[in-house]
Amino acid sequence: MMAEDKWGVRRRDNGEVAQYLDSLQIESASSSPSTQSRRRSPCSGWIATTVVVVLAALALVKPTSCASVEKCASAEKEITHIYNVFASFGLATVFLHELAGLSLAYRSTRRAMHFIPHLKDALVPSALLCTTFFLLIVENLVLCFFKSPWYAHSTSLGDEVLDGKPVYTVFYLEWLVNVPILLILAGKHALLRPMAEVTRPLVVTNIYIILAWSAHFIPSVGLRYSVVAVSFGMYGWASLDMVQWVSRYHREHPDEGRLSRPFLCWALITIFGIYGIVFLGRMSGHVSIEAERLFFTFWNLGSKLLASMAIAGIRSSENHNLLLNMLVNTNTVFQRGIREEQELSA
Repeated sequence: MMAEDKWGVRRRDNGEVAQYLDSLQIESASSSPSTQSRRRSPCSGWIATTVVVVLAALALVKPTSCASVEKCASAEKEITHIYNVFASFGLATVFLHELAGLSLAYRSTRRAMHFIPHLKDALVPSALLCTTFFLLIVENLVLCFFKSPWYAHSTSLGDEVLDGKPVYTVFYLEWLVNVPILLILAGKHALLRPMAEVTRPLVVTNIYIILAWSAHFIPSVGLRYSVVAVSFGMYGWASLDMVQWVSRYHREHPDEGRLSRPFLCWALITIFGIYGIVFLGRMSGHVSIEAERLFFTFWNLGSKLLASMAIAGIRSSENHNLLLNMLVNTNTVFQRGIREEQELSA
């Protein structure tokens, strides 16, 4: 309950203060090493599953390096790489901006972390964004400066027209790391879902990414499109889980806005669907290699920038709410009365 003091200001009573301290203790306990180890266990399972599926896919489809296929290597040489140079410079700027913000935030909260351990969690989104931008920089530098297309494999679809074209494995490898990071940002940090709830979409998403990549090397039409169908089915499964994140968030926070925090989740579902359409176009030959590469390059960049803006908006909203709470619970009338008494006595 809120009680009024003699100046007419509503202040928290002892019960509310006790509840607040209890919440801090709970948050501190959640940041303890034992709790953090339990949090990390789902991630270790997701990583292990991804590695196993990647190795199984490599063993089954046995892709051929683009560098060892003359038709594939020639097709890759004809594609301009200049936009990867521009993307690298732009990403470097954003990366340095995010890294500087992370460094300053860490320095400003370093001392308080000893008393409020959960403050470290506030730095995690920035650290994850720095990771995504760094990986994108590496990806674009690889596409820019390596003459031999070792970063791609040659298609093997049993079709003279479609065979021998580059499949940019470097994109798929980047997605296996960055897409789960985006899901963690959307689920755990934006929608406040527990990591155990976020893990299944991570695993499902990485599996369908690997299946989509493998489909480029399956000569049998029936088997190939069966794999594609399974991949899209898993996309739908992961998307349904993400929709449930939003639904649970609204049930737990009925007073929150309908779009602010869920925005990143809805955006990712839409973007991943568009990726799927481009993938189908490439598989059928309706989307050229250069168009696919250009799309993947700039949408990879755009999706991460979108995540950065969404997290920045959430962070700004949290800081605004914190400031309002501090102002509401500050006895400004009492402080003004003290100042007036000091002025009169002077």
